[in-house]
Amino acid sequence: MASAAAGDPTACLVCQRIELAARGGNPTFIAEMKSGFAVLGDNQFLRGYSLLLARDHVRELHELRGPARDAFLRDMVVLGEAVSRVTNAVKINYAMLGNTDPHLHCHVHARYGDEPEPYRRGPITGYPREMRDAPRHQFDAARDRDLIKAIRVELRVLAQTAVEAG
Repeated sequence: MASAAAGDPTACLVCQRIELAARGGNPTFIAEMKSGFAVLGDNQFLRGYSLLLARDHVRELHELRGPARDAFLRDMVVLGEAVSRVTNAVKINYAMLGNTDPHLHCHVHARYGDEPEPYRRGPITGYPREMRDAPRHQFDAARDRDLIKAIRVELRVLAQTAVEAG
């Protein structure tokens, strides 16, 4: 099932973000990938936080079949590798919860060695919400432009490497 139009009042938030990206109106847009759209997260509490938004409007990973599922998982890993290379993260966490937005998407969180010990070993949701959602961490087009550009470049490098590897 294709994504719903952004003008449709029944369209989900993820569908709206995809439509904005497709039209060039989503400032968090990183790149279009085979399975969907890579975007920078609205919150940059941990630099590099990105999402892969599935092109197809499905709720669950198992609803994708064959090549579509393979493409989504491959794109998820490639986005994680690009974020890791750009941010020098010590770990990449992947999360596909879908409890709030019922449209398949994957959160890609860069994790760092200098995170406070009480929070370093658990999921990002272990951080207090007021820390994660502080205004200084919200997406800022001017501040985050170079980060988006760097991840986009790394995605191209990884795509070229995959083509050369055959």
